[in-house]
Amino acid sequence: MYLCICRAIRERDVDAAVRAGARKPSDVFRACGKSPQCGSCACDLRERIAHTVREEASQPVLMAAD
Repeated sequence: MYLCICRAIRERDVDAAVRAGARKPSDVFRACGKSPQCGSCACDLRERIAHTVREEASQPVLMAAD
């Protein structure tokens, strides 16, 4: 689903940006190589960032076998 219609940023784009270290909407835009336009997506982006951060934190950490 698109979270930013103006710049065609999808949920999966936000998820990838968060996995790469994004923690705020401006980080997501930068990671996607885009700039904000109207700003109406900021709340949705913040919610998705928080959701993805929570999901990532709840995943078990896999350790490589020696």
